[in-house]
Amino acid sequence: MFPLASIHALGKVGLALVEILIGIGFAFGLEISGFSNSYVLTGQFYFRNGRVIKAMFTAILVAMVLIFASVAVGLLDYDVIWVDPTYLWPGVVGGALMGIGIIIGGYCPGTSIVSSTALKKDAWFFVLGGLVGTFLFSETERLFHYFYNSSFYGRVTLMDVFHVSAGVVVFVMAIIIVLTFWLNEWAVNKFKREDTQPYPTPRWAPIATVVVLLAAAGVWAIWPNWQQRWNQVAATQEPLLQQREVQISPYELATTINKTKTLQTVIVDVRDDYSYNLFHLRWSRHIPLDELLGAVPEFRKMAKETPATVFVIVSNGEDQATQAWKMLVAEKVPNVYLLAGGLNDWIKVFGEKDMAEGKIMEAKAAGNTQLLDYYFAEALGDRYRAADMLADPDNDEIIEKIKDQFVPKIKVKGPTGPAGGGCG
Repeated sequence: MFPLASIHALGKVGLALVEILIGIGFAFGLEISGFSNSYVLTGQFYFRNGRVIKAMFTAILVAMVLIFASVAVGLLDYDVIWVDPTYLWPGVVGGALMGIGIIIGGYCPGTSIVSSTALKKDAWFFVLGGLVGTFLFSETERLFHYFYNSSFYGRVTLMDVFHVSAGVVVFVMAIIIVLTFWLNEWAVNKFKREDTQPYPTPRWAPIATVVVLLAAAGVWAIWPNWQQRWNQVAATQEPLLQQREVQISPYELATTINKTKTLQTVIVDVRDDYSYNLFHLRWSRHIPLDELLGAVPEFRKMAKETPATVFVIVSNGEDQATQAWKMLVAEKVPNVYLLAGGLNDWIKVFGEKDMAEGKIMEAKAAGNTQLLDYYFAEALGDRYRAADMLADPDNDEIIEKIKDQFVPKIKVKGPTGPAGGGCG
């Protein structure tokens, strides 16, 4: 799967050559697109021409379609692609300063380097000014360090913001980019200077537009649902279910809940409202199975912010919990486990006091693993002794007794992804 780890087999020299070739191609693309010409660059702000805007958005559009098409068919893992973290207000201020700098100086940092290699004197001065500015920033950053690191939101994508699939985002962005091209063309023709020669629209532009929109629509059409995502990882994940490596016993869950200083345990109850209201664990979150996918962005964010986070799925038995486990694993939520035997086994182990008091009575569910094997005197939810072990005065004694009655299965894995990257 991409990104190809095997590229390191080329060695340091080979990898350096690949990077040099990519750099040459990138610089060549900037040069032929007019990015080394300050007149062309600043012309975007005055609607004198639209070459730079068209080149940038075309590159974005092509890269976006190819990346997410590769993700859709399982060739590329989007999670290991670097996405710059969001610092909202510092980004707004920095963007405004950079925009002003481009208008006044005629370049951005990257295009000034390209122009300087073309022996353009104004670019040399711009690069020199950039180096001085970098030095001044490094020496004064402590004065505004708090603001510089404020409003941090981490890795934020349009999919996270609007809670839609990447396929939808690709198609909508393709439409927006095409409309931007049209508006830019209209603005250039309306506001161009009299001495500016009009740049005719290529004959193949309508055909290219249709092709791009069809490609974007194709990405949306083939974007996998969670079942298809599960099929892509089933070969490696299904054996964990079969070998019961992810089904943790009630004893281990009880012990894990007690480790509040070293672990953040998120218990997700995927049952219906009726079962949940009858009995549920005090520390659980109720997210019915048909609403679980909507919680995926939140879970992934929690796991990234607190790597020592474990998600435990509970249901009456194991059937619903197993399906929920597959959904979360397919959506790449890390450290997901399920309660072995469900809440039926939990009550069997920890419900003795409640049963002795007549609050919970044993029953038979006719072998239906979706149902509770117990009757309840009242729908007390989490107000049973078995539902809130941490409030039990004998909690420490209980934990001490059960700590050797299970084989630990929880293994917390850190987040995966690139350590850094980006442009500039």
